[in-house]
Amino acid sequence: MPTTSEHERNFISTRDWNKADLDRLLNLAKDMKQNPSKYRNALDGKSLCMFFYNPSTRTRNSTEIAAYQLGMHPTFNSIKDSWVGYNSESIKDTAIVLSRYFDAIGIRIFPVAVDWKYKEGNRILREFAKWSTVPIINFEDDQYHPLQALNDIFTIKEKKEKSEGKKIVISWAYHPKPLPLSVPNSTVLATTLYGMDVTLAHPKNFELDDEIMLAAKNNAKKSGGTLTISHDIEEAYQDADVIYAKSWGSIQQYGKPKEEKALRTPYRDEWCVSEKHMALTKPDSVFMHCLPIRRNIVAKDEVVDGKHSIVYDQAENRLYTVKALLYDLLSSTM
Repeated sequence: MPTTSEHERNFISTRDWNKADLDRLLNLAKDMKQNPSKYRNALDGKSLCMFFYNPSTRTRNSTEIAAYQLGMHPTFNSIKDSWVGYNSESIKDTAIVLSRYFDAIGIRIFPVAVDWKYKEGNRILREFAKWSTVPIINFEDDQYHPLQALNDIFTIKEKKEKSEGKKIVISWAYHPKPLPLSVPNSTVLATTLYGMDVTLAHPKNFELDDEIMLAAKNNAKKSGGTLTISHDIEEAYQDADVIYAKSWGSIQQYGKPKEEKALRTPYRDEWCVSEKHMALTKPDSVFMHCLPIRRNIVAKDEVVDGKHSIVYDQAENRLYTVKALLYDLLSSTM
């Protein structure tokens, strides 16, 4: 793992940043949401290179608009323009050259782009960071989605005033395709860091990897929160303040789609969030999902559109949190 000092240049995982610096980002995002004109064109003349190996709606658009509002010039590069597997240029050469054009570089690289070799996408980002002289921002790799985690803590604090002592259930859900573990990994790390009572609810065979769980347990111990594992969805939902539904694949059969599908298919109906489940939570509980969501597969329409749902507010906040990150990384060089 990199040292915490690397946070001064890059945002590859929240694990690379200490809590005080993450708090600074959250406070900045709050001020940016409340006082947008205060930061208009604050990064005038700066540029941002955005690499997307995989499609994106919220990450791409929120980052592009945030950059525009700050006065930056963002450029979009699709997988066809990228370097890994598509030409002979090394990561070293690409990173050094782009560092001379841009003030920051963001990269999204899912498991499919690295043949489902777990952590390979994250390794590529860190190699990029090794050679780049400008900040590298993780737009989601195969292990982490730190922008989403930062946003989710911001949203929980906004809706619940504080995170400490609040019960959150990170609830597994079925999905027709195998999905990466980046969001649940990052969410369990962030929520335990912020003193929440975290219940990770999933069927057997859908555990997160040992490295992530050990780090989450250490976070909970230091923050005064708790971390509980449950394989019973109804038991897990009891008296929850926050339900965070998310699909993820089995690390046991990672990269083996047929075998992995056989593990998750039996839980398709049981783990779809319904009003029956939400009735077990506190009356003022909130329902979260990072989107896009498979309606009536991950959660019923009655939940996604219901009184508990804050999925659109959660998505909107992506704009303010990435805006805060860009400003934090680049304002000192103005």
